[in-house]
Formats: sequence, structure tokens, C-alpha cells
Amino acid sequence: MASQPRGNVRELRPNTPPPLGVAASSGTGNRIGGSRNEIWLCPAYNQHGEAVMVYLKLGLPTRAMLVEALCAQLAHCIGLESPPPYLVTVNPRHVDRPPGPKALVFGAEDVATRSLARPVRALDTLLDILRRMRVDDLSCAFDEWIGNDVRSPSDILVSPESRVFMIDHEAALAENTAADAALTNWIAARLIEGMDLDHRAIFLRRVRGRIAALHRVSLGEPPLAAQYSQDGVAIYTGLIQFLRARLAHVDQLLSQRILPEQAYLTPLADLPNADDHGSHRAS
Repeated sequence: MASQPRGNVRELRPNTPPPLGVAASSGTGNRIGGSRNEIWLCPAYNQHGEAVMVYLKLGLPTRAMLVEALCAQLAHCIGLESPPPYLVTVNPRHVDRPPGPKALVFGAEDVATRSLARPVRALDTLLDILRRMRVDDLSCAFDEWIGNDVRSPSDILVSPESRVFMIDHEAALAENTAADAALTNWIAARLIEGMDLDHRAIFLRRVRGRIAALHRVSLGEPPLAAQYSQDGVAIYTGLIQFLRARLAHVDQLLSQRILPEQAYLTPLADLPNADDHGSHRAS
């Protein structure tokens, strides 16, 4: 008879991405300035008939909409927060357009109304918040995986109740990117500035531990909502295939980024431990 698992050992289940919501605009929105995209904050009703406020990104092609949605789902899966994503059917009159056919756009639920989340413009303050909230290492692993090479402080919202929201993922998962491409990782680059090799090794140990969360994400079938957009299922499937392929390279990419290239093959057990060196922050 096969041995039974010990009572104090639990198998880690795969993390399944949350659903991709669908919604329809229900009233005139307000245009939001200061963004590279045309953004509107609109009232809407979701698939459950619940009233929600959503930020709408107008003008995104289908692929960029699905990239935004998928990355928001992945962030939630691994323990980062990202506003719940929607595909929103928009009445053109609600976004100051002439009457005409409804359009499908990407939408993100407005979390600021509940959490007062806002960007932190001071870089040193933002990085310190990421460290204190213990999401600095996880953020590095996430952006490496999705290949987001245009992260900036305006793409990270921080709330007074110690929550960090990652937003604006449209530039991730760029087309024709090789799975092993060493792209810019803004968060990693800013965090390791000024670290000596010992502190980098400590940070790498923590990042490698976080990479395990990426491997637990269940990259399954496209969500039903993907069918609302033209070629949505095929596009979503292609994004999933890229993420699976890139996952095999994330450890090496981050290791070579944080430590000199020859350190990649250093066994994890041989890297300095944060407990041996006190604080992991650079002095």
C-alpha cells in the first residue's frame, strides 16, 4: 500500500487566476488627464449586475487589452495586487464620442475609492515602501516574467492601509520577444543600485524564493471573456504559451542581473542568508 502523506504536510495547490470580468458602461464618464493613454472613469455594471466604477483605456488593440487583463490576473495569483480587470462594452456617448456602435475596451476597477491608493512620486520613498511591505523581491520576479520593461513609479499605487497595486501592464509580453530575452527590469535595477555583492546575494536568495510562486500559477485555458474580442482566444493562448516558455528562464535572467554572470550556477544553499547578515538593505 502506498504510504499516506503525513498529517502536517500539505501539498501546495496551483494558483488559479481570478476570472476576467465583463461589464457595460452605464453613464457618462470623466476623462482623466496626465496619462499617455486616453483614460476615462466611468460607471458600469458587471456581469453580476453590480455597479462598479472602472477606468477605461481607449484605443488599445485587442492584444494590448488582453495583456493588461492577463497580467492583472497573474499579479493577483502570486500575491501582488492589481485592480480587477474587465473587458467593457462602452456606449460611445459615455466617452464623449458621437452616437454609434458600442466598442470593447479594457477596464480596471477603481480601487482608489476604497483604498485611497495613489502613486508615490519620490523614488526613495517608493522603494522603501516596497521593501517594508515585502513585495520588492516579488515585484522583481513578476516584471521579469511578464517582460515589463517600462515600469515607473506612476505604475505602482500605494494605499494608507499598506497595500500595493501594480497597474498599467500593456507594454508587457511584447510581440516577437524571445522567451530568454534580457529586458529592462526597472524595479530590480533601482533596488540593487548601491548594493555590494553580499547584499545582492542576499536579495537574490529572496528573489529566487519568490520565483517559486510563479511556478505555482495555473496557466490553463483562456477565460470565457476572451471570446468577447475578435481573435481573443487565439491571442490569449499565445500569451500563455510565451509565459510558459519564459518561466524556464526567469531564474537565470534575474540571477545574471543581480549578481555577476558567473554566479548563476551558485547553489541556493551557498548564497548568503539574510539572517546571517542582518538587514538585507544596502547601507
